[in-house]
Amino acid sequence: MPQPLSRVMPDASVIMCNAGERPLKHNPELGLLAMEAIISWSNVERFMLKMYLELMGGSQDLAAVSFLAQETQNAKMAAINAVARYVLDEKLFQLLQAILKASKPGQSGRDKLAHWTWGYSPSIPDGFLLANPRNTHTDLDKSLIYVYKKQDFFDIIKLNDDLCGFGLSFSFILSGHPANKEDKLYHKLCAEPVLRDKLPRRPPNEPPQTQPREESQ
Repeated sequence: MPQPLSRVMPDASVIMCNAGERPLKHNPELGLLAMEAIISWSNVERFMLKMYLELMGGSQDLAAVSFLAQETQNAKMAAINAVARYVLDEKLFQLLQAILKASKPGQSGRDKLAHWTWGYSPSIPDGFLLANPRNTHTDLDKSLIYVYKKQDFFDIIKLNDDLCGFGLSFSFILSGHPANKEDKLYHKLCAEPVLRDKLPRRPPNEPPQTQPREESQ
């Protein structure tokens, strides 16, 4: 997890918010890894679009236009949830919600890389400095500047790769893939630590719901 500069090296000099500066030249290899972290989120967004299309039952062109017209990630998630609530049984709806909730840190990590202000410090050759733009219009507060190192980018990439894997397994569940025989994939996903904590807790002896909900008359 990125740490505040005030904790990592409070006396470090800061080069940030200067027109013409090229922070990625500070460490091109680390800059490439940062770009990989941003790219990894685009794969998650593709999973969300694919999931929406599958839930819509094949109205590919119009459904895609409708989904991509949503301007924020929250709006896209709300659209998926609205359709999922209508077409999925309770246990699959709860699992999909857990996957979408687990995606929020990945989205947050990507948004910071894409929208925050970048900088560097000659005293920290193995890291970049990032700060929310609203915290850079006056004297730079080192407690609000975060140091991103290699492991931080790896963590973002791993989370997003895991989310894509969850999405693929969920798609297999929806399509009746043989890999989900006896709910194998379903139980595997429910056991994933990042998803397990986001699923509703059932009474000890209560089995999960397996039948689709009946529509109210």
